[in-house]
Amino acid sequence: MKIGIICSLDKFANGIRPNRIKNYLEKKGHEVHLINTHHEQNKLSPFLRYIAKLYVKLPLKFKQFLLARQFKIKGELIYNIIKDKNYNCIICENPWDAYVLTKDLKAIKIYDSPSPWFDELFYSRQISDRVFQKLKKLELEIYHKVDYLCFHWDNYTRYVQKNTYNGKNMFIMNWGSDIKPPEKKAKYSYPPKVVFLGNLDGYWNNLPLLSQLAKQYTIDVYGAPAPDKKYGLNYKGYAPSTDVLSKYQFGLITITKDELRKHSFSSKHIEYLSYGLPVLTPEWRDDPSLSQVSIPFNEHNFSAQIQKYSNRSSWERLSNMSYAKANSLSWEEVLKPLDKIIK
Repeated sequence: MKIGIICSLDKFANGIRPNRIKNYLEKKGHEVHLINTHHEQNKLSPFLRYIAKLYVKLPLKFKQFLLARQFKIKGELIYNIIKDKNYNCIICENPWDAYVLTKDLKAIKIYDSPSPWFDELFYSRQISDRVFQKLKKLELEIYHKVDYLCFHWDNYTRYVQKNTYNGKNMFIMNWGSDIKPPEKKAKYSYPPKVVFLGNLDGYWNNLPLLSQLAKQYTIDVYGAPAPDKKYGLNYKGYAPSTDVLSKYQFGLITITKDELRKHSFSSKHIEYLSYGLPVLTPEWRDDPSLSQVSIPFNEHNFSAQIQKYSNRSSWERLSNMSYAKANSLSWEEVLKPLDKIIK
């Protein structure tokens, strides 16, 4: 089959999953094209470029009313790019591009969404409740018109099923792990070293919480963009490779307490596990699939939880479980649901 993957490739998680899907499907003998709208965005339309420049200068109350219009326009523009490509299957990985899936593409349409995107905008206070309800109608239109709908983690699927949509076209296709050789697995050391690796932008990463935790225990922080110095973080810059994780004993996730993020997922959780790092995650984050390899904490017991799991036997047991969990989530394994759809 000829398959197009609509994506917005960046140096973070958005650049990983589309390529892993492409590799997986090519091994099955399919012809796969990445349609990178992140690279092509400025070529899509002079109007979109104008709107983008205008958008930066507008007050928030005006910005949010442009979103629905931009969303629809981009869908139209992408449709014009792909309509004559004769794809048998279209997989969309980027919510910003997803309105194209409401069109008749004469192909199997799969929406593999990173998260409930408009909920993110709402909880980050980028849109009002009125605009949120308007955008949710567009989102529901997409959900109804795609042949298959999934999210990057089953937590998001449950959240959507409970709050927005529970259609028969939904299926589970979780985030995968790049299997690391045993020699890259983390080793026990005392006192243990804690690492935070990832995007340092976006409300959900909860830099105020990270700053508060850093006052209780030393945390090495890698990522981009560089955090404001007011947070007092031990910032190490952008990691040259995820292999830096091999020299740590615990990985850290911080997350806000809003309803969406209580049911959220972070790709760095799987990355930590792939190096055998037990993961410290806020106790308000409910993730049954990863609970056995997660150490819950709150603002007050963070350092105590680290100490609790820092003796050799406890740490090595949890480290081995973490490494095994990551291996069970290999990309080859988690992408198998595509086999039943794409034949």
